[in-house]
Amino acid sequence: MFTTTVTCPNCQTPFSAQIEQIFDVGRDPTAKSRFLRGRFNVMTCPRCRYQSMLATPIVYHDPSKELLLTYVPMELGMPQAEQERMLGNLTRAITNSLPAEQRKGYLLQPKPTFTLQGMVDAVLEADGITKEAMNAQRAKVSLIEQLLTAPSEEALTTLVQEHDAELDYTFFDLFTAAIQSTAEAGDQAGAEKMLALRNRVVELSSLGKQSVEQAKLFEEVANDLNSLGDKLTPELFFDMVVKAESNDRAIALVSLARPLVDYNFFMKLTTTINQAPDKERERLQGLREMILDAIGQVDQAAQAQTQQSATILKRLLEAPDLKQAIVENIHFIDNTFMAILNRNYEEAQKTGRKDIADRLKQIGDTILELVRASAPPEVRLINELLAFETEEEAIAETRRRSAEITPQVVEAMKQLEEELATNGRNEVSDRLSKIRAAVEKQALLAKWTM
Repeated sequence: MFTTTVTCPNCQTPFSAQIEQIFDVGRDPTAKSRFLRGRFNVMTCPRCRYQSMLATPIVYHDPSKELLLTYVPMELGMPQAEQERMLGNLTRAITNSLPAEQRKGYLLQPKPTFTLQGMVDAVLEADGITKEAMNAQRAKVSLIEQLLTAPSEEALTTLVQEHDAELDYTFFDLFTAAIQSTAEAGDQAGAEKMLALRNRVVELSSLGKQSVEQAKLFEEVANDLNSLGDKLTPELFFDMVVKAESNDRAIALVSLARPLVDYNFFMKLTTTINQAPDKERERLQGLREMILDAIGQVDQAAQAQTQQSATILKRLLEAPDLKQAIVENIHFIDNTFMAILNRNYEEAQKTGRKDIADRLKQIGDTILELVRASAPPEVRLINELLAFETEEEAIAETRRRSAEITPQVVEAMKQLEEELATNGRNEVSDRLSKIRAAVEKQALLAKWTM
């Protein structure tokens, strides 16, 4: 990636822009996702906010598949000799970055693609995705575009009914990716409009209605497990699963309490199956297969999420501009990422790696700073109040900022208190409760004196 000066085609303003020409999956695992989503070389004019995609030669490299692709946009009108010179420089940069033992013959014969879509197709084909599957995905993208341009609620409902069978998880994943791309391009209003439409399509679709029922079941099961607290023993959990009123409920139980589905659980289930009458044995055997499939999916998802978080953390550790790197990867930063960050921080402290520990702390502090800055006004105010060392200082601050203490702030305080208490953070919850009580008392006194 390098920086160059470009001219806005709309207002002719010159400005600096970053250009990416090499997508090397071996060095940057996120390069593939960025390439396939088309989130590269998009220029936004600082003056008129006009967006355009800069045409430039591109090289894509995936050493695990021995794949080296090149593309030169036809609109550049670049002479053949100039194309060969530029692509030669780019491919040499990739080759020179590899250890000698990884420099293989395919690097000497890059495969040219004549369109950007052709390069995308070649990447997907290397993943084993057939042309039929690609065409099916393009049909889903086309359907998203039709839904986005539906002139009325009635037309939208008709489209959903006509294409209900196509509205599967892949479709909604594509819709979500399109929303993220729109938001990352700086069109927040457009992204919010797309999100509202996606949610409406979910409501109208058969899959959405099914997912709502499943979500209700998971919430009900989670409440049942939480209500048991310390009373939830392995024996009780086993009985809850085996005697569940439906297979869906049993799957919800094992998905939400995965640590309890261990070796002893399966040993007991095998013994129960062997001792059961024929009809019951058949049911339990089917249940065991479903449980194995469910926990396999849970473990696979957890492993993928952990690997993704580790990759993002490594990227942030090496980023020259930390804040910008966090902003670019903020949608990957979740509870799993923060847990891995904390574990690495503790390990760095134990092993005396002060440089690493300091960098990890800087990453955590910067994330917290950005999250607070992007939070709604009422949440930012609550965080600022909780940051004071004593409740007295926080309450004094509420008096100074009484104009900011709206009913929305008080309601947000109540919700946060409940959430903190549910997560076992009773000390913070109690402190916030006292601040809220003081705020409500101040509001009541102000009402009396009016």
